[in-house]
Amino acid sequence: MDIDTATETHTELHLPGEPIAPALARAGVRGAIAGVPDRVPDRLVADLELLVTEVVTNAVRHGGLRPADEIVVRMWADDCVHVEVVDTGSPFERRAERDRLGPSASGWGLFLLDRLTTAWGVEAEPEGKKVWFDLDLAA
Repeated sequence: MDIDTATETHTELHLPGEPIAPALARAGVRGAIAGVPDRVPDRLVADLELLVTEVVTNAVRHGGLRPADEIVVRMWADDCVHVEVVDTGSPFERRAERDRLGPSASGWGLFLLDRLTTAWGVEAEPEGKKVWFDLDLAA
């Protein structure tokens, strides 16, 4: 994991496109939040860690990434915590609800984004996609 920027309001992580990336992302977010304890309420830290882990997991699992490909996680806080996860994988269509395929141990990431965030989306990038979300600090 390479942390390019870590200021009071902005963090950028560069992660490998490998299965270790979600754990590195979670640790990076935890470290960034620890550096600004009064900016993000404790009640949101677990949600933030979970959501970043889910989005990075999706990039690794479904993005068709090679180990040499990079996943970039950007996070900053103002009135909300804004997170962007950028990778070279193909964009996908946003689904608001979990597919009704019955119980499953996986496949909950987009459902959690829909339920726990203030807003989220998927945007095409010149070489891949960006999944972003906002968590309201005042909610």
